[in-house]
Amino acid sequence: MLKKIMIRWCQFLEEASEKSYREAIGKAVYKCLAASHIVVPVFNDLSKLKEVAKTDATPPLKFMLVDEVNAASLAPMYRTRSRRLKFASNMRAGYYAYAVASNGRIIGDIWCAAPGRVKNFPIHPDLSWLAIQCKESEAYMFDMYVAPDFRGKVITSFLLGGALSHLKAQGYGGVYGFYEKSNLPALWTHRLFGYTELGNRKITRFLFLQKSEPATLP
Repeated sequence: MLKKIMIRWCQFLEEASEKSYREAIGKAVYKCLAASHIVVPVFNDLSKLKEVAKTDATPPLKFMLVDEVNAASLAPMYRTRSRRLKFASNMRAGYYAYAVASNGRIIGDIWCAAPGRVKNFPIHPDLSWLAIQCKESEAYMFDMYVAPDFRGKVITSFLLGGALSHLKAQGYGGVYGFYEKSNLPALWTHRLFGYTELGNRKITRFLFLQKSEPATLP
């Protein structure tokens, strides 16, 4: 719990520095209280994954797998304290990440929980409130992040495409995830990569407590 509070506090300070305290407070309140908050669980059948065209984005981008082998050397490449704290917490939990780096800086990452690497069941707490059951040949990806000054560019597609291709090459048959229904860029990104939308979930949140139930159509 203390780690989550520290991460939230660091995120608040970073938001305030990037934008304003007013926007940072609004985002912090939203994370704690989210009435009628709808999320969309999704699944990608990796047997149907199509190869994504290479990007010519500048500056040059490097796609990386981040795990226990190279964690110590790559940790300093995270430039914000909140991401460094999340990095340490996720590594301790047995998760690993796919990342995109540019000029010695990690500018985006997405985390992965996979059977065999994580001893807990379910392999990630999200799966319970998303009503997802992960098979041995399936994984769960979560917490995609792109640095603010690189958002709206091709980084997301480069990162997600590389992660899905690596999972397929490792023998995984499918991967789960979710996005917020109000996040239109996330909707189109997931559709671009062939995700299937599962039943929407209504999330009621208060501080660190969450209640989940199937979302009913209006």
